[in-house]
Amino acid sequence: MASQKKAKKGFIVSIVGLLLVILGVLWLAVIFPWLDKVPTDYARTYYFEGSYQFPQQGNITIPIAQTLAQEAVGTEGNALLIHEVRTVKNAVTGESLGPQYDDESTLAVDRHTLKFVKEIDERHREGCWGPPRGLGEGDSFDLWNEGARKPLTANYVESYDFRGMNVVLFRIDETDIPIGTNPVTQMPMYLSTVIDLSIDPKTGTVVDQDSVTTISMEMMGQKIPVQISNVRYAEQTIVELMDVAKDAQKMLLWFETVIPWLLIGLGAVMVVVDTLFLKRRGGK
Repeated sequence: MASQKKAKKGFIVSIVGLLLVILGVLWLAVIFPWLDKVPTDYARTYYFEGSYQFPQQGNITIPIAQTLAQEAVGTEGNALLIHEVRTVKNAVTGESLGPQYDDESTLAVDRHTLKFVKEIDERHREGCWGPPRGLGEGDSFDLWNEGARKPLTANYVESYDFRGMNVVLFRIDETDIPIGTNPVTQMPMYLSTVIDLSIDPKTGTVVDQDSVTTISMEMMGQKIPVQISNVRYAEQTIVELMDVAKDAQKMLLWFETVIPWLLIGLGAVMVVVDTLFLKRRGGK
């Protein structure tokens, strides 16, 4: 009778261990992917600094302060609807540079892949809203560029240390993209841009961004620069995004690695130990 009770207890231990292994596998295959999405309460404000230079207007240079505020306003299917407002001001006077530099729209982004959902997006954007995780040497991704009105390809450049964090540098380098005609002269307009993105590969967080964009107008067979923009993340945004990346790394460590493998490991140990115990009892 006592031996039957011990055998029954051992059977229960094995079942519990097997259930833990199954739960760990399900966590990796189903639960974590379900959790791994942009939250529906997403809200973030990015600050930029730099200058706008106007070569055809006496080479005037205006220091600028740019703000990009984003806030989730709803969902449609698996798409997160994000309302964003971009404003540009003179960094010295605080005055707006005019409505032609400001922008407001609603994005539709797949919560898991971070790709735009073209059919829902207000401007039918394509490509990626942000970098995917796990980027490394040889990788590239297409990032939507509002100025070019299409996705531009960011290519791997190098890995380096940025303020104590290992990051990967990706660069967009495009020349003479047609962007329509000048509304006054009807001359063809072109955009050239170089954008450097320093990305935490573990989380996909862009911790630093620096760009130089030139808008040119074709005149008499030559492309004449009419505006040169030098824009980069402000220090406040760099510090905030470094914290975001570090927090996300910790969350990923627990939810993507520690929890599932702890469940699988504990369950496997329970099954193996119980099996060995039963064999030992059976041999007596």
